[in-house]
Amino acid sequence: MRIRVGIVLLLMLLSATISTANPGGKGDDIRSRDCAGSCHASSSSNGVSSANLSIELPDEIYAGLLMEIITSVGGVDVSSNNLVGMALLINSDGAKDLPANDGWEVITDPNGGVNNYVEISDSFSSQTSVNRSWTLRAPSSPGSYELYLAVQHGSQEGGIAMSGISDFVEVQVLTVPENLPQLSPEWKPINSRLIGEETTITLETMNTESATVELKNGAEISIIPVTDGKFTIPAAVNPGTVEWRVILEGEGPTQTSPWFRLTAQLPGWSVDETSLYVQGVALFLLGASLVMIQRPKEELIDKIYDNTNQVIAVEASIPELTFTQTSETVTEAPPIPPEGLPAGWTMEQWNYYGHEHLKSLEGGAV
Repeated sequence: MRIRVGIVLLLMLLSATISTANPGGKGDDIRSRDCAGSCHASSSSNGVSSANLSIELPDEIYAGLLMEIITSVGGVDVSSNNLVGMALLINSDGAKDLPANDGWEVITDPNGGVNNYVEISDSFSSQTSVNRSWTLRAPSSPGSYELYLAVQHGSQEGGIAMSGISDFVEVQVLTVPENLPQLSPEWKPINSRLIGEETTITLETMNTESATVELKNGAEISIIPVTDGKFTIPAAVNPGTVEWRVILEGEGPTQTSPWFRLTAQLPGWSVDETSLYVQGVALFLLGASLVMIQRPKEELIDKIYDNTNQVIAVEASIPELTFTQTSETVTEAPPIPPEGLPAGWTMEQWNYYGHEHLKSLEGGAV
């Protein structure tokens, strides 16, 4: 019994390890609005957020090239954890609304990932606005597109989850001009690195004669030389984010890339998810095997204490005994002494009292 309980606890612990929880939120991910609803309840029980939502676009957006947009959330009071989930979407229908469905690609989200849904914590209030930057790759086909910003958050009173979505922002994606200096469509920036490591980045460009990199650290902007298409960002001494962009010059109009963000992180555990799940399945099978091994022993214990079948078998093996009750006890008559029966005795008397007579003679009595 103790072993079984231990196995159950082990499996519960294993489940908690494989499946990571996100208290107070769902965690950054690629989410449609129907599943990026409430952190706290089903979408049918949500309240309507009063947040002012907006998306700021660059002046020119070219097909297949990188661009930067700024999303703004303001005029809203949230719950005590100051957590707000933001999602970039292409419609307000709650279905087929992921940016990828229209050919958009999230290169860097506000948290340094590649997700269309992120959760941020900031000093949200009814008097302030919070801005966040996204780096996207525009759809490869020129044309008119729509982008929406959706939010979800708690309320100061608690108990009700709030959600909202902006009006659409129309995005005109233009054909790339001939000879336009640009980063190659296949090139992507590095989003993260470890503290203490220099980061060398190789640029891949098209129609570009020269490139210059600007590095922004806080309010300071410095120039980093580019040699043979490569440049190095100095190592970070503390966790944090630096931003950089590249200015591309050639025969066509000079182009400036979006600001790219590079986040320095402390070394952490590196987990191979495939290995983790394989180990989890192995532990589960081990636990199941131990349960099966223990089961016969428990059945044996039950048999020891419940020996009804054995008693029945023993009783069946004992032959029946027939007892005959008589009203008289039959006793064999003692032998008649050589001198004959005592004087005056009958044979019947001898049969009954002969034993006592012989005993009295042995004891010396007459």
